[in-house]
Amino acid sequence: MKIDNPFEPRRPRAYVVLDIESAVTDETGHRRYQAMERYVPSNNDQPSRRGYKRHEDPLTTPRWPFQTIVAAAAMVLVEHPDGNIDVSRFVTLSQPDHDERAIVAGILRVLADAPDGAELVSWAGMLHDVPLLTLGAMRHGLTLPKGWGWLGFGGNDPVRHIDFARTTTGGFKMKPVHMAEVLASLDIPAKISVPAFAVARLIYAQQWDAVQEACEGDVISTALLLARWRQLHDPRVGADAVTDRILRRAIEMRSGRGYIAELETRRTRLFAKQCAAAAKDAQTLAPWLHQDAA
Repeated sequence: MKIDNPFEPRRPRAYVVLDIESAVTDETGHRRYQAMERYVPSNNDQPSRRGYKRHEDPLTTPRWPFQTIVAAAAMVLVEHPDGNIDVSRFVTLSQPDHDERAIVAGILRVLADAPDGAELVSWAGMLHDVPLLTLGAMRHGLTLPKGWGWLGFGGNDPVRHIDFARTTTGGFKMKPVHMAEVLASLDIPAKISVPAFAVARLIYAQQWDAVQEACEGDVISTALLLARWRQLHDPRVGADAVTDRILRRAIEMRSGRGYIAELETRRTRLFAKQCAAAAKDAQTLAPWLHQDAA
């Protein structure tokens, strides 16, 4: 039996913030499913089975198993001994430079290279990113890296996977909401480049730069949400300081992206807020600083 040494320094935590964008492009696979169900198209525009609306009919409208991963972004964050965190990597993989196999393999490499015990961070990753990732890995004959095999069981490990769609709703006991709703309530920027409903249209239009920006934006927003959530458990460094660090590193690592101006404005506003708070504290705690030296 292993007994933890209470005097042993705590190992810095590390996080992999992940977002995946996908769209239904596997028409061949869907046709195989139609053949398995002996589906014969008709001209009466009716669903194939009683109880389905046409747009819900899986024989006419492909569901998520036939989605292809077209873009992914992953940000690796590592704690400092003082309690702040830094962005050690920010990886984007996307069509047209990478097909699905290369994107999935690239995500698995990021996970494999992350510090031991790194935690996955997502918004609704259990309901989207993890199932698509593991199905894609099976489709292309890839193996989950050492220490990440639990993803193959649904990714619902509450210790290794901080899924904010779960944590912010009390384990889905509250009504599920959009990420932008939660972030708006916390004054965290979300959907910086385009709204969520526009991403599928951008994918089908093959506007890959815009798709990448949307994917990266979601990762940045989720990382900023992590900064707030983390302060619930770690009081060493305030969320504002961690937020500033994440914003600064994202601006450095993604210079030229269309959303950078918004991040710079946000960082400037945050700094002004901190300066105003510091001036107020100084006036209250040390009013003599504003008196003439004479």
